[in-house]
Order: sequence, then C-alpha cells, then structure tokens
Amino acid sequence: MRLAKQQIARQFSRAAGTYDQAAQLQNQISQRLIDSIPNELRGVVVDMGCGTGWALQQIALLNQPNHRFELTAIDIAPGMIEVAQARVPSANFHCCDLEATPLADQTADLIVTNSAIQWCDTTAALKEIKRIGKLGGLLLGSTFGPGTFAELKTAWQEAGDQQQRVHEFDSSDTIRDILHQLKFENASVESENHRLVFESVDDLLKSIKQIGATNASTTRQPGLLGAQRYRDFRAVLEGRLSRDGELSLVFESVFISARVG
Repeated sequence: MRLAKQQIARQFSRAAGTYDQAAQLQNQISQRLIDSIPNELRGVVVDMGCGTGWALQQIALLNQPNHRFELTAIDIAPGMIEVAQARVPSANFHCCDLEATPLADQTADLIVTNSAIQWCDTTAALKEIKRIGKLGGLLLGSTFGPGTFAELKTAWQEAGDQQQRVHEFDSSDTIRDILHQLKFENASVESENHRLVFESVDDLLKSIKQIGATNASTTRQPGLLGAQRYRDFRAVLEGRLSRDGELSLVFESVFISARVG
C-alpha cells in the first residue's frame, strides 16, 4: 500500500490540538510500552512518531533525578512537533518521515514507537529502526492490526460502497515476518482487541477526526463520495445505534518487542 505522506502530515498537524482529548486508548498503550522499559536501561531513547509528546513526557519523568536517558523525538507532522516541544523542551526533535530520519547509524539504545508505523511502509519503517538502533538495542512498539475499524468497513459495504474508505493495517503475522526477515532478535508480536463505545454517530466520527486517523492510502478515491452515499453510510450506523443502544469501534492493538541484531 502506498501512502500519501503529505496528507498524513497535514491530517495529524490539524489534529494536534484535539489529539490528547480523544487519544485515551493510544495513551494507555503508550503507558504499557513505558512500563516495559527495563529499569537498568540507560542511554539514547528515540521516540519514533512522538505525536503530541505524551509518551515522551512520561519517559522524561523517568529521568528524574538520575538522568537515565537522552531523548530524541521524530514526527512527520509539524503541528505535533510544536505541541511536543512545548511539553518536553529538553528533547531533541526532528520533523521528518519515520522511514528516513537524519539520525546516524547505531544511535539508539531504545526505540519506542506507539501508533505510528501504520502510517508508514512497515518494512521501510522497521529497516530505519534497525539502522538507527545499536546492536542489542531494544525496540518497544505498538501499531494497529486489520481488525481496527472493522465496523466502519462493513458499514460502507452495507451502504453499497466498495471503495477503500478505511485505512489498511498490516497483520501481526506480517509484522512478525518482517522482523524475522530483517534479523531482529527475540522478537515478540502480540495482538489484542480494545472496544470503544460511543453514544452517537457524530461522537464516533468526531473521535476519529480528532486523532487524525483517516485513510491515507494513495489509492483512495477523493471527491467521489456523494452526499447520498454518505447519508446511506450514516444510516447504517444509526440503525446499529437504534438496534443495540450503542455504537462500538474495535481497535486491534499489536504490541512489538525485539532486539536489534
């Protein structure tokens, strides 16, 4: 899948001011990654896809009082970088694509990446992570799997729309295979589902917009979605709300742990 990187940068820059209020799940996942950082780990930490800097701030707190880490953060969205810099001014920031960073080879003792590599070519992103990681360096990451937004996919289909309206996500097996091909060591890839509940169609759609999670594939069909088709899509969701009394949205979280080999 080819991705429209300029669109990704724009959509996340636009979402920078609303992201945290809608990203409780992403922050919970971030905390799980942070809790997995070994107590004895020291050195350079690179946050790949730092977003608003929520996770970076939590890692910075681990630095007190003994300054375990030197913090570097990467994000493609200038709006996100601006918010993160205000939150963690002591970190070094680079606004660039995760697939091609300006960092030197074997820079990082720890690479943390949360809810970011799904907006990349997964192989390219993991190649870059391996390039910047020191031998034996630790990767702690998360992304989303193909079960994510399944309810939206079926709603579009029921509305008679066969276009790719929902972002495509790689499976755990695909990610595991890529890690193996790139010769990461001690790789662990696990997935689990999280179900978020909404009281209205507007709340559901607003939450997606607030975190910038729109379809970023270059194969999407912009401009071809008519008003009637969108009304049909909403009607499907409204029907589910009337029947079930609530709307749910599943996020399939994929957790990654590996060592740079």
